[in-house]
Amino acid sequence: MSNEWGILSKLAQVGITEGEGRVYLTLLKSKAGMDAKEISKASGIPYSKVYTVLEKLASKSLITVRAGRPTVFSAKAPSEGLSEYKRVVARELDGKFGELEASLQDLQAATDAEKPDIWIIKNTEDIVKKAYATILNATKEVDVALPFMPEWASDELYPTLLRLRGKEVALRLLLASQVTSGNIEGISKMFSVRIRDRMFGGGIIVDGNEAILFIASEGSNPSVAIWSNHAGLVQIAKTYFENLWTSSTPIN
Repeated sequence: MSNEWGILSKLAQVGITEGEGRVYLTLLKSKAGMDAKEISKASGIPYSKVYTVLEKLASKSLITVRAGRPTVFSAKAPSEGLSEYKRVVARELDGKFGELEASLQDLQAATDAEKPDIWIIKNTEDIVKKAYATILNATKEVDVALPFMPEWASDELYPTLLRLRGKEVALRLLLASQVTSGNIEGISKMFSVRIRDRMFGGGIIVDGNEAILFIASEGSNPSVAIWSNHAGLVQIAKTYFENLWTSSTPIN
């Protein structure tokens, strides 16, 4: 009997419960097949539970089932049964590892997406490209503060703003008073535009979760910009824009 307890312990290590092990060993010791009542009596497993145990052993490919009245159960030879059970376990383990890997990758992707970034952009062409890309990310609202806008900039900005209008994105445009009315006449008919006497630097805030800040001397193109989706930095930019907007003069 002590030897059987040792075997039951080893079976438990590969996922076979004590009850399953007791039924399995009972069938292994039987030279002929046994029905459920015989198995229950020989193994000590209650008859009300023995069918559940037998179903689990069959799903693990450790026993065979011969239909009839009564149904007869037999243990496969250990070399055959354990080999098949090992393949079953391997398939299940592969599936679980696949699910785990997918879950971990989703978690990592979500975590990476939540990590705030800060980029420093150092030439005008790249700043303009990033500015347009940032604006086109908008789904709800865009706040733009421009201390300086040459003639060509308004021509290029206009079609981008038309796309925002098509997406029903709200836009507020804040400009320095040096900007000529001709540059913004079309824009002011579609969006809220305000002007103020002086503005140092500028920026774009999109949906309250990303911002690009322009650093430039008054009246000149920006030579450095900072883009970020860091919540604290975006909130500072948003608060500053609101203060400027409130104290500026509406057009029209």
